[in-house]
Amino acid sequence: MKFILCLVILCFLHSFLFAQKSLEPGYIIQNDKDTLRGFLEAAPEADLCRSVQFKKENEAFRKLTPSDITGFGIGNEVYRSMQFLNTAEDSMKTSAFVKQLVTGEYNLYAYVQPDRRFYLLQHGATQYFLYDRVSTNSGKIDQEGNYYNYLHFISVNCEKLANLYDRVGYNDQDIAGFVLKVDNCLSQGKATSFYMKPKTTIQPIVFVGGFPVPGMTQFTASFLLRFTIPRVDNKTSVNVGLNYSDTEEEGPERSDYYSLYSLTSHYQVFSVPVTFQYNFTSSLVQPYFYAGLSGFYQNKTTNSFTSGIPRASSSFGVSLVAGIGIEAKVASRLFIKADWRYEVILQYPAIGLAYQF
Repeated sequence: MKFILCLVILCFLHSFLFAQKSLEPGYIIQNDKDTLRGFLEAAPEADLCRSVQFKKENEAFRKLTPSDITGFGIGNEVYRSMQFLNTAEDSMKTSAFVKQLVTGEYNLYAYVQPDRRFYLLQHGATQYFLYDRVSTNSGKIDQEGNYYNYLHFISVNCEKLANLYDRVGYNDQDIAGFVLKVDNCLSQGKATSFYMKPKTTIQPIVFVGGFPVPGMTQFTASFLLRFTIPRVDNKTSVNVGLNYSDTEEEGPERSDYYSLYSLTSHYQVFSVPVTFQYNFTSSLVQPYFYAGLSGFYQNKTTNSFTSGIPRASSSFGVSLVAGIGIEAKVASRLFIKADWRYEVILQYPAIGLAYQF
């Protein structure tokens, strides 16, 4: 109950803390065409399409929208401020930052919302808004896609490509690759591709924690590799690692026919877990949950005096892993962490320190 109370309190307090900002070098292009270099806050594409946080050295952040600047560059990615008709949704004029993928006879841009991805083709003053099919969970089509039609339209004058449009997947790599080939066909190799595969970040993390309560003792040590794609989603990760837990559980008082004693069970679990994790926030305090599978070896000992409960046993196999927790940043790479998990057994909360390399 103490752990649950701490979790609730920390979740409440996180709303009063300043957000943790991860910076990348970049630039902004002002409406007067001047370029300012500095740092931009790294964020998922869906956030960057709406606004960007920019700062120069030793200055405060400024939130900039598509009406404030004509574009920006973050890392190797280029975004342009554009106005276009969103024909997939409300058919209203939309102003947004769109990520540049290809320049040439046809310019290609990606426009990303939290739950949907779109593409914008520009040919001179003409714009084409591309979208994919939308279906319900039952398979019913809510909206038919149009991107095949436009890819076919732009490729009809390229004999080698005209019959390949319906093999193009609905993703940045495939669509950018096809438009680039069309542009090079129409402009004799003068097109440029800006597409780059989303960068995967691998973050090693060490955690040591415990729960030193008499009769409910828990010790945990783990090493894991956290795989994330920050530009796509900085809250979701896949974790692979090594975990050790030592849990002591005191049961009810029992009799060995001569005297009363409390049955104490001692569990040692060595495991290799693979889990999916979702952090609810990206601020200084981050509640999270995770789930997955692990290969484990368990050693169990008891102080039993009866033949019905063995004094020692061991097992190995595959176990479900599930847990909740919270991380609070206290230094550049150091976190206070509380983690409560099920793996082979329901373990007690482990509260300790985590270090990110």
